[in-house]
Amino acid sequence: MKKVFSILFCVIFFGICCVFSLGMLIPGASNAEKMADEFPDLITEDGINHSFGDDLESWFSEAFAFRSDIVNTYADIKRQTLNEGNSQVVIGKDDFLFFADTLDSYTGISSLSDEEITKAAETLLAVQKEAEENGAKFLFVCAPNKNTVYSSMMPDRYVKADPESTEMQRLFDKLSENDVNYIDLRDVLKDRADEEIIYHKKDSHWNGIGAEIAFVEIANKLGFDPVSLEGKEKIIDNRFEGDLDALLYTDKILYDTNVTYDFEGLYVYTCAYSTPMDITITTRGGGQGKLLMFRDSFANALIPYAASSFSEVRFERAVPYNTKLIDSFGADYVIVEIAERNIKDLIDYYPVG
Repeated sequence: MKKVFSILFCVIFFGICCVFSLGMLIPGASNAEKMADEFPDLITEDGINHSFGDDLESWFSEAFAFRSDIVNTYADIKRQTLNEGNSQVVIGKDDFLFFADTLDSYTGISSLSDEEITKAAETLLAVQKEAEENGAKFLFVCAPNKNTVYSSMMPDRYVKADPESTEMQRLFDKLSENDVNYIDLRDVLKDRADEEIIYHKKDSHWNGIGAEIAFVEIANKLGFDPVSLEGKEKIIDNRFEGDLDALLYTDKILYDTNVTYDFEGLYVYTCAYSTPMDITITTRGGGQGKLLMFRDSFANALIPYAASSFSEVRFERAVPYNTKLIDSFGADYVIVEIAERNIKDLIDYYPVG
């Protein structure tokens, strides 16, 4: 009987291997063609490649047939049966997905030291000083993590840290000590989150509604008039691709819903615009004054609101922050926007110039 099982096991094992190997001959079933240039060489300029076996194993693990289907199916099984994601995505309640990199902020584990918080604050103080010396108003905007706003949707196994001990609050406290102008968006976003969805369910960022709420608060804090959207049609985009879905399912496009406005005629790009993730984006709108915004991906959704509210805006993703632009651009307002999960990066963003 044991011999029968052994033979059966061998047959099944080699059968599976044959399926994945021979399947590579089926057009489109594998990544072999795409990864042809990465196939390891047995003989190199230095002679025999002694790591060829390991290199071939690594190549095959990415190129074998039906890999994407298997990975996506496995992700679905884990999500549906165990309510688990992967090393990058946390499955929350009511189909909410959360970025695993925000868990340290959420739980308070591996928090920044007091010295690191001080260095982060010094970066912002330096930018504010440069702005004020050039006659511009300064504001630091920290976009709250999704699980800061929607903590009720996080799995119960994660215990939320005391709000007073979070890196965001500790940074705010240090900024207050140094008279650095900042805005705390947590309460206003949490209040609205009880009424409607203001962060994407399948993406780590706020949606168009959340961005609008944040921008109105920013305008009130800095004292400028935000663009009036009265009479503008709301647009519901059902083909928004979430970054967390992309991390959970490889080579599989899933869609989320985004609500925004029709901004046609309110601003134009004055650069070779490609995507909201361009390093530099410049715009011209119908508002007054010039805004320079140093930002990360959370400001993608802020671009149409800001561009429509000023005569000119320059959005910068390059780091460290180039404060020479404040003078050369002639900025009236300077905003440093960064996501809560990226606060640690401020330590390395100390301005140049």
